[in-house]
Amino acid sequence: MSRDRFKDLQAQGWAQSQAGVGYGHPTTDDHTTIPMNQMGGYSRDKDHNQLNDEYNGVSADEEFFGLIDRITYQMSQVDQQIGEIRSLHERALVATNEARHQEAALERDDKVAATNSMISEIKENLKETADVCKRSKHDPSVTKSQMTARGGRQQALAKKFADQLQRYRQMEYEYSQRNRERLERQYRIARPNATEEEVRDAIVNDQAGKVFSQAVMNSNRLGDARRVLRDVEERQADIKKIEKTINELAQMFIEVSEMVNQQQEIIDSIETAVEETHVNVVQARKEVKGAIVHRKKSRKTMWCIIIFLIIVIIVVGLVLYFKLK
Repeated sequence: MSRDRFKDLQAQGWAQSQAGVGYGHPTTDDHTTIPMNQMGGYSRDKDHNQLNDEYNGVSADEEFFGLIDRITYQMSQVDQQIGEIRSLHERALVATNEARHQEAALERDDKVAATNSMISEIKENLKETADVCKRSKHDPSVTKSQMTARGGRQQALAKKFADQLQRYRQMEYEYSQRNRERLERQYRIARPNATEEEVRDAIVNDQAGKVFSQAVMNSNRLGDARRVLRDVEERQADIKKIEKTINELAQMFIEVSEMVNQQQEIIDSIETAVEETHVNVVQARKEVKGAIVHRKKSRKTMWCIIIFLIIVIIVVGLVLYFKLK
């Protein structure tokens, strides 16, 4: 029976998506699989063809470990980019004027798009390694131990990738919360008597902008009020983008966890076959040993009979010799 390697992680809430919109994407509450060509400008057909061309004519081992090396490198790049996104989030959060916030936000959006594109490619490459493992089952030149080793390597890398997605998602969630807190403070300045529920509903339902627009109309400090309004609108847009990214990462995590579990089923079936083969080999060895013992006994009996016959012939010959003499 297959073992669920991601039960603990999924229990932490990865299977639950949050509503929102993403970096340059429309709002969606669809929890179905995200097409990879819609995340970060990724082109599946182009990269898949390049992948096939690159590995055309090489051995299964070269193909598999070439993919493993590529994925490992890409994941190291994603780690670096996540760190850069964190720094850009911080710059956008502490920006003291609109120009600095826009500069940090634009640079961050470009970095997020590039990171999401690479994450999508990693996922597709992991799928390709899983396909290589499946094809190995029908390759007579690949032993069961090799198949188990490949499956374990692919599964370990997929789990590491899932952990990476979790860290990325957690970072985005923390920044979203900090943006919400800032937006709530500014909302309370405009409406000091607002309740907790009113503040929360206003932010979730995009009503904060209307409240600040009214505040601008009623304010004697029109310039400052407009600046605050623009800041609120930008922060609210940031929250929407980040929540969409969180949703995409959550869905991606679910898909990767399913991939790991499917690979575990393959590993389990191979291990079962290996165990059955081991049992058969042990039984065969016992039968061979029994056959050897039986053969030795048969040979011993045969030699005893031959010796006995020789003795009989000699005795008969001697008897006949002396009688005739």
